[in-house]
Amino acid sequence: MLIPKAQSLISPTRALEIRLGALQAASFVSHGVYLPFFPLWLQSKGLSSTIIGFVVAIPIIVRIIATAPLLSLADRSFGARRLLLASHMGQMLCFPLLMLTDHSVTIIALVALVAFAQAAIIPGNDLVSTNAVQRHPGLNYGRIRGSGSVAFFITNILAGYLVGAFGPSAVVVALTLIPILGISATLTVVPDEVPDHPAKSESSAKPASPALPKVLWLLLIAGAVTQGSHGALNAFASIHWRSLGFSDSAIGYFWAAGVIAEIMVFIFLGRAVGRGSGVGLILLGSAAAMIRFIGMSLDPGIEVTFVLQTLHSLSFAATHIGTMAALTQLAPMQARGRAQGIYGSLAALTTAVSTIGSGLIYEKVGPLVFAAMAPLGAIGFVLMVIVVGKLKAQPQSAGSGG
Repeated sequence: MLIPKAQSLISPTRALEIRLGALQAASFVSHGVYLPFFPLWLQSKGLSSTIIGFVVAIPIIVRIIATAPLLSLADRSFGARRLLLASHMGQMLCFPLLMLTDHSVTIIALVALVAFAQAAIIPGNDLVSTNAVQRHPGLNYGRIRGSGSVAFFITNILAGYLVGAFGPSAVVVALTLIPILGISATLTVVPDEVPDHPAKSESSAKPASPALPKVLWLLLIAGAVTQGSHGALNAFASIHWRSLGFSDSAIGYFWAAGVIAEIMVFIFLGRAVGRGSGVGLILLGSAAAMIRFIGMSLDPGIEVTFVLQTLHSLSFAATHIGTMAALTQLAPMQARGRAQGIYGSLAALTTAVSTIGSGLIYEKVGPLVFAAMAPLGAIGFVLMVIVVGKLKAQPQSAGSGG
């Protein structure tokens, strides 16, 4: 008798939210291993620093090219479910092949295939999650997406112990097995509660994909350039902090502060998805990016640096939530996947440009590289001011997303 009572404490909406959170978490487990530790595996294969740098850049290049076309498949009969399953299976097929070669050209080719398989997963999960939020207003997108951040954070720590115990070879073994989690979560969540694609209208025998509203284009660009402002942070923050004499443990706490603050914002502000246009959150995020990176360029002490890292909660998390809210409200249902893919490609493009540019700038002016990222936040802010004006002039346009 105790089991039914326990089950009754969880509402169907909360149960769906937990399953969608598991879908996000399963994918971020893979990223929690890949991003920090895959370069160590490349190094163990004897690749030069130049080749490693090129290999690490491949996924960004692939996302620029592939994300929008792949996510467009979710708007068609292929559907989000098949897209996610194919992506996870692609990783399971490609990662083991890396264990069979030491040749740099072969490794580069296989990493490109892996990157192609990875490109649709995170935006595909967001598409599934935001569609679910629109159909079930009680869902909290922030808790769903925050589950991914929590999984990423925990995996960073556990993967460090794994590599320490078994060496870099454990990285590729783990990356081969982790997609099983993604496949299981996709099979559990997507067929049960989230349709593969929106229901077709009566007159849609062979539909042309609807155009995205112009205001949504401006908003997606604003979100993408604000996210792109993190290029120098990701590439050179740890290097610069170490040059200032900060200990490795302090640097670890800096990064942890950003992730924890990000998770808190996802939890407390995530309900904006499905309830508004997200404009205010992107304005806040772009303003925070300007303040954060100008502050970093001034070489503040350890206490101020810690505070600036907590602004990741706004420059990244608030911007992301705001963009997801905009996609949910403003994108036509029959073009939701394409809109999600376009945003993913734009964000990858701006991040790639800012990351490459930051390497050239840091070599010449050191910490001023962070100030060079502030204009990207400023561009995002100005674009959002324009968006506010357009939405006020056309208040009914917000209904175009269905």
